[in-house]
Amino acid sequence: MAPFVLGLVMLAGWGCQDPIPSGPSDIPGTLWMEVDLQWNGEPFALNENVVDHLGHTLTLNNLQMYISEVELQDMDGVWHRTARPESVHLLDFKTPQPHLLEAFPEGTYQAIRFGVGIPEEINRGTDPALFPNDHPMGFLGSAGMFWTWSTGYIFMKYEGRAAPLGSEVMNSPIAYHCGTDASYRTVSLEFPYPIYIGAQRRLEFPLAFDAAKVLVGPEDSVDVIADPLTHNGPNDPIAARLMDLLTQAWSFQ
Repeated sequence: MAPFVLGLVMLAGWGCQDPIPSGPSDIPGTLWMEVDLQWNGEPFALNENVVDHLGHTLTLNNLQMYISEVELQDMDGVWHRTARPESVHLLDFKTPQPHLLEAFPEGTYQAIRFGVGIPEEINRGTDPALFPNDHPMGFLGSAGMFWTWSTGYIFMKYEGRAAPLGSEVMNSPIAYHCGTDASYRTVSLEFPYPIYIGAQRRLEFPLAFDAAKVLVGPEDSVDVIADPLTHNGPNDPIAARLMDLLTQAWSFQ
């Protein structure tokens, strides 16, 4: 079966397309990606108690990150940028239905990629006051995700508390604040089958972000008790490790 037809057939079981109001001809279809939060593959919500890879009991009360430069790859291997001139989202898992919403040309696509963080050319030296208040990079929209001391944005906040081994008292703070241009990472995922974005229609499908995988990977890990804090100073190995691990925390539902 040709990829175009396969995308239409499989779409019924994995995503859905709803009409959207007519818009400019250069914005023919939209992609809605709701992001489900997980812990080791299971549904997870902030302020729930969980156990990490080292046996520490912990809870997260804040998880935010910037997503930017969303692109889709067509069946010829060509990457297409979103139709929006400035593709920046602030995913905040304290809000209901955290999601990404982007516009793309009508077509069939086989993969997606996006950045975690703010691209270098618009990160440093940017004044949040130049953006509307509701913009994710604006003074209010950035919701505390701006380094006032380094003139740039915080790419990820991963905050909570943990208990040392043998204790049930979660009195150790977790505060991972990762930013700086060197912390920018790119995530690439292949769709399980080709997807089709129709003109003036919305395709919905879920993404999953596994917060446990930010702390552990095949070759590296982070100990929330031994290294509970980072504010991403120069040559900070913890921030680099966290951002590397974060790239493999994404999957399709």
